[in-house]
Amino acid sequence: MIIERPESRRSIGDIYLGRVHKVVEGLKAAFVDIGQKSDGFLHFSDVGTTSEDYRALIEDDDDDDAVVGAEDADGDDSLNAAPVQVQPAADQSVKASARSGGKRPSGDEQEKAEKRQSYTQMIAGKLKPNDSILVQVIKEPISSKGSRLTSDITIAGRFMVLLPFGGGQVAVSRRVVVRKERSRLKKLVRSMLPEGFGAIIRTVAEDQEETLLKQDLEKLLAKWTQIEEKLQDAAPPQLIFKEDTIISSVLRDSLTSDVTEIVANSSVIHKETLNYIQWAAPEMVKNVSLYQGKLPLFEGYGIAKDVESIFSRKVWLKSGGYIIIEHTEAMVVVDVNSGRYAAKREQEENSLKTNLEAAREIVRQLRLRDIGGIIVVDFIDMLDQKNAKKVYDSMKTELRNDRAKSNILPMSDFGIMQITRERIRPSLMQRMGDQCPACGGTGVVQARFTTINQIERWLRKYALQHPLNFQQLDLYVSPTVVEPLQNSDLKTELKWFLQHLLFVQVKPDESLRSDDFRFYSRKNNKDITAEYGDI
Repeated sequence: MIIERPESRRSIGDIYLGRVHKVVEGLKAAFVDIGQKSDGFLHFSDVGTTSEDYRALIEDDDDDDAVVGAEDADGDDSLNAAPVQVQPAADQSVKASARSGGKRPSGDEQEKAEKRQSYTQMIAGKLKPNDSILVQVIKEPISSKGSRLTSDITIAGRFMVLLPFGGGQVAVSRRVVVRKERSRLKKLVRSMLPEGFGAIIRTVAEDQEETLLKQDLEKLLAKWTQIEEKLQDAAPPQLIFKEDTIISSVLRDSLTSDVTEIVANSSVIHKETLNYIQWAAPEMVKNVSLYQGKLPLFEGYGIAKDVESIFSRKVWLKSGGYIIIEHTEAMVVVDVNSGRYAAKREQEENSLKTNLEAAREIVRQLRLRDIGGIIVVDFIDMLDQKNAKKVYDSMKTELRNDRAKSNILPMSDFGIMQITRERIRPSLMQRMGDQCPACGGTGVVQARFTTINQIERWLRKYALQHPLNFQQLDLYVSPTVVEPLQNSDLKTELKWFLQHLLFVQVKPDESLRSDDFRFYSRKNNKDITAEYGDI
């Protein structure tokens, strides 16, 4: 599911003229100011160059697909991201050694590692603080991290992706499997490309006429011309190119032959959709309609419950089992439970059926919630390894239909399955939800009696530093904490006076959380909480 709000527009594919803030050779990266809250992160492996020196360093053959990294998935934003991240040279050597059973890397592997190391040093030498650099966003800011950037600029179109610094390289999506068609598309696009430009031909270009491909290329070249013109008098940091609207980009990346209906609930969106369809796929104009139903669009099509489930921690399965989805700082954890699933059958069979159903639902929820990064799934324990393999195969099959790139490991002996899914923006939960002011996002509120114990420790510390002073204090706490203070056997204010010789008056403050409190000196109305103890 793709959602965009005016206050949080997508930035994937946006091109900026940035200013290098600092270069950290130890991280093999530069931090670039592009005008966002946090500096963007530009790894040396994402620093492109079209120089012959660079090609001589890292290219071993003239295979077009190998050079460009042909598009595996025609996903909505994956075209703007590097399909494979090049590891630093030192890491490559270690991994090569591990794969060969601890043996020293072969001569070829060592030579490639040395080439990449030379490239790293070359890039580090070329990037200097305050330098201007043209970069593109390939991953949106997540939490406190800034955008992930690349200087390998790409401009995505309907049938191809233009590589302004591609050096004449042309690649075809691996999903175009017919050799003759791949060859036709390559020759056709090569003949149309201006000198120095490259292209990745997308899956939807298969069997398309030359006229449509040429029109698409002309649009992309016009965009690049606008970028060049804007660069002439631009000063960093500055936005140079804004990616297409969400409507155009969704249609561009999702419009395939299996789409049978496109429904808009706004006349403006309907008009924009029609304009795009009339150019990109005129035969599908009849499938576009303006929604006229009385119920809201999602209600009318029966998908409102699916949308609401995005914010639910628990998702029920048809069998009566359920899954629990928990977000942590480092990963997303999914727990599979059998719930009230019928226990009449054998336990192993019950566990298998629930796990298989859960596997399908988990992948569906990953797509709905746009969850990426590391995902750990705790399936119900099964004794038979064949059943574990069935669950693994089912999960692989479901993920194969997912646009986002993913990797999956077989189920461990503890019933744990590890998945990584491409993450280029915060999940829908992060984008559409606010942190709970009561629990701070933990889901657990501190017990009121714990807060009262903290208050009493504060009073003891204060009384030790002000003996026999008969100070007058005002204590502000959440209304939920006032209740147990007032319902105690001995009036709390009297008890504190007898214990500490302090006059304390308790006052409710609805702005405070249940785990918070504030002490004020009545003499000068000054907040003294932090002076005499941790809050």
